Amino acid sequence: MTTIKEVAKLTGVSPYAIRFYEREGLLDVPRTKSGIRNFDDASVNAVIAIAHYRNVGMSLEGIRQIFANYDDHELSVKLLKDTKKRLDAQISALESTRDYLINKIALHQQIADKERIDKNGKR
Repeated sequence: MTTIKEVAKLTGVSPYAIRFYEREGLLDVPRTKSGIRNFDDASVNAVIAIAHYRNVGMSLEGIRQIFANYDDHELSVKLLKDTKKRLDAQISALESTRDYLINKIALHQQIADKERIDKNGKR
């Protein structure tokens, strides 16, 4: 039996999130006769897939559509391309922010160096 705690450790997804995904209908985890979750390979793989999709910013609805229409590869391609487009825009914005930060660091480093030289020169 694979427990939710073991799956959380294996996947890096918190037990809370796993329960949430199950409530949202993204996971169908088998249970023992006493009602304890007993994760099989398919449900562990689904948790891993959800984690990957969430990490790239895919919505729960997008994940739900991919899972519900597993054999509709055209739909999967569309959803994945839409997610990639949003991710590319985020990367571009982050790169612009990083460039701004690099320039600010260089500017403040020049000012700090000049102040240090001026201070040391006046001694």
